[in-house]
Amino acid sequence: MDFRTYAAGLKGGLAGNNIQIYSRRSVNTARNVLRQSGGAGGGGGVASTGGGGGGGAGGGGLWPTYLRLLERSPLFTKAWTAGLLNGLGDAVSQKFVEKNNDLDFKRLGIFTLLGSVLVGPGLHFWYSFIGRTVTATGTAGAVIRLALDQLLWAPVFISTFLASLLTLEGKGHEVKSKLKNDLKPTVIANWKLWVPAQFINFRLVPPHLQVAFSNVIAVGWNTYLSWASHHSPSTSSPVEPL
Repeated sequence: MDFRTYAAGLKGGLAGNNIQIYSRRSVNTARNVLRQSGGAGGGGGVASTGGGGGGGAGGGGLWPTYLRLLERSPLFTKAWTAGLLNGLGDAVSQKFVEKNNDLDFKRLGIFTLLGSVLVGPGLHFWYSFIGRTVTATGTAGAVIRLALDQLLWAPVFISTFLASLLTLEGKGHEVKSKLKNDLKPTVIANWKLWVPAQFINFRLVPPHLQVAFSNVIAVGWNTYLSWASHHSPSTSSPVEPL
């Protein structure tokens, strides 16, 4: 073998080694990119208002799907979620609290409708408003939001809900007496549940999930509210004494 043949062979071997090195580097780079992109969906962003959602919605399952819907259509998602949970609360009230043999589907439909057109959208815009208005953070911010929510929003919202419910049920003539007799005990019952629940909500829950948190807690509250709207809290109780 002469020198030129040896040199040519050596050059070819080095080129082959370089190709292998570059190939391995390309594979490693591709793996790193895939690993990083696959893990990016795990982080959760916090929205600045009660609107769109954060991360963590990249996988499958019910919760990631809900987060994706919340990010794409926050108002619509909160509306139908509130409607479903409102209806669930009324169904529980009818079957297990009032112990009715048959469901009143008209009442169930009205309760579900109010959840979709009043409760969900109302909470969406209210939480967005106090999120923008109250700039304090931490415990102080949570306490201020809680005070606004329970002293200003709760009485007005409960009055509006009861009046709307009775009107849609064809009992508009009863609205005035219902609010006069039952608004105070209903608001007091509301405070017993919602003061601690909303403190946790405003202090610990990301803004874009606060309506969802309220809707879950509201299953129990809606059960009570369904009962209270068809009975008098001032003279009776949804729970029979032992």
